[in-house]
Amino acid sequence: MAGKHARRSAGFTILETLIIIAIIAIVLGFAAPFIQRILRRERLRSSVREVYSIVLAARMQAAKRNTQTIVWFDLANHRVLAWPDNLPYNYVKDAGEIAFANYQVPKYIYFRFAPNGSAVDSATAVAFDTYNGNPALADMIVFRGDGTLLPPGSVSSAAPARPGTYTANVTNGSVNCNAGGRARGVYMSDQPTTNDVNDRNTFRISVDDFGSTGKCSLLKWLPTSEGGNAGEFNYVPGPWKWAN
Repeated sequence: MAGKHARRSAGFTILETLIIIAIIAIVLGFAAPFIQRILRRERLRSSVREVYSIVLAARMQAAKRNTQTIVWFDLANHRVLAWPDNLPYNYVKDAGEIAFANYQVPKYIYFRFAPNGSAVDSATAVAFDTYNGNPALADMIVFRGDGTLLPPGSVSSAAPARPGTYTANVTNGSVNCNAGGRARGVYMSDQPTTNDVNDRNTFRISVDDFGSTGKCSLLKWLPTSEGGNAGEFNYVPGPWKWAN
């Protein structure tokens, strides 16, 4: 009897092992969508932070060099390029102008105009358009030599407004993006397998929200399930919450 008990306690039986494997499989089956969503969000967050750091660096370089500095969103090649625009300013990277940032945006990250935007990798997702009266000068953030933003001229690239009221989730201000249907910002999103807007992660990089100092900000879109904002007149249900 003692020998049998020793052999029994030394390990699991085949049946017990199969039951444990089945339980693990069931748990993983339920957890897989949640884990995938977290991974999507964190991959997006990492890429957005990289682009946001380029925008911040461009503002710093502009003030440091006392020269106009440009961040260009090259949507065709899915990259972000930043360089000092030496005199005479022409908003184009010339041969003698060395880029201090050249970031290849991962293919699984998209420039999407707001969470419900149908256009993926569209110019509408980068609302910094029209400089020097030229509509062709688009998809770029331009900082002056003192670090302030050179305001884009497009109506759809106007500065956002403050919402009328706030919620517990948006305690320090959201943004109204009702200027021409868009408002000044860069919208980056993941691409879930479903069309559920609430399952889509979207971030917004802004410059000069409610001011004219060139200050940059990063916001995260909140779906309706995470709380609305009664004073916000926006193109999507749900507010933008400060992420920085």
